[in-house]
Amino acid sequence: MAASLHRKLSDQHDFSHSLRFSKYFITGASSGLGQALATEAAAPGITLGLVARRNNRLLEISEPLREKGATVYLYPGDVRDGGFLKEAAGDFETRAGTPDCIIANAGIRGALDDNPDRRQDEDIMDTNYHGVRNTILPFVPILKHTGRGTILVISSLASFLPLPGAGGYCASKSAINTWCGSLRYELKPFGVRLTIINPGFIRTEMTRDNPYPMPFVMEAGEAARLILRKATGSRAVVSFPTPLAWGLGFLSILPAALRESILTAILNRKH
Repeated sequence: MAASLHRKLSDQHDFSHSLRFSKYFITGASSGLGQALATEAAAPGITLGLVARRNNRLLEISEPLREKGATVYLYPGDVRDGGFLKEAAGDFETRAGTPDCIIANAGIRGALDDNPDRRQDEDIMDTNYHGVRNTILPFVPILKHTGRGTILVISSLASFLPLPGAGGYCASKSAINTWCGSLRYELKPFGVRLTIINPGFIRTEMTRDNPYPMPFVMEAGEAARLILRKATGSRAVVSFPTPLAWGLGFLSILPAALRESILTAILNRKH
């Protein structure tokens, strides 16, 4: 009991000292992981710029954040709208200054369907790929000019390989990882860090109704603490939980026919 309490206090101590950002700009902040990230970051002296489509939810979550001492600016809108995000970025810079940490978190999965319609896949790509680009690009010139800043892109372990019934989602995450990997080369000489975050299953609205088991599922708060702790490092990619990341990584290097056979067997067992 005493050892467990000491470990918990030690973890909290390490986390508080590793977090050196004071200004955050977070998309998809009204629920799930985005809300958890804002909650974990909120403290006296911290400024949060929060973006989400649901204005009522932004208003609801902003009060507890302010009670924790954070200054909060709300930007209700859709990340698919590049013009909106450019205005939001400019407003945040004017009112709070350049963000130390930009978290491109907004994303959608779409319905679990082996035959998704074209519009659904377009919405997924517009949000998960173009939405991330719309979030990052307005800040790039000022980040290069100041020579500092951290960008966190919340992707997914689903980027590792094609998964049954999730073609649009896997494609969007794989595409944004590739784009961000390329952008990292451009930003690194200016002292700007970009880290791709590949989480596994997190208990959120998106995963609440999943009809299949979710191995190593994490609570949103737990995942947020891990992400913010890792954000202070210089790693290009952070993937977790480790057992699931290793398992999917191993599947991704297998011959396609063998990989498909294994995944089909798992899918059939689920049914």
